[in-house]
Amino acid sequence: MTTPPQDPRPEDGRPPSWAGAPGFTPGVDGGVPHAPMPGAPPYPENPEHGPPPVGQPARRTRFVMALAAAAVWAAVYVVLVLAVAGPPPSDRALGRLIGVMVLPTLLATVVVWAIARRRAWAFWLLVLLAAPFFWVSLAFFSVAR
Repeated sequence: MTTPPQDPRPEDGRPPSWAGAPGFTPGVDGGVPHAPMPGAPPYPENPEHGPPPVGQPARRTRFVMALAAAAVWAAVYVVLVLAVAGPPPSDRALGRLIGVMVLPTLLATVVVWAIARRRAWAFWLLVLLAAPFFWVSLAFFSVAR
């Protein structure tokens, strides 16, 4: 024996007191309509988003900025060597000092650029990021000589 579905309306034909509440949805799929849960606000409409911006590409870190950040540490190294050891005895020694800096600088540049290329980084952050890569590669290549 089945019972007929209950009519949510009172006998006088008016809708129940909760039928006009915010977020009220009438019964769907044969279910009994119900009021929203107590204290639940109505859901806002889903806003439409405009088309994506066109014309300006996303700002990214350029290779030149990564090279400049690594070159800062190369200049610091040269200044430290000249301050501790004094001026080089010949032009050839100065050229060798500068030549030693090329490989660690380029290696630090490539690593920094690979990490920071997806978005624009401030220059001081690039310099901080380049420091460990520059000094470790300089130590490695100095030991390997």
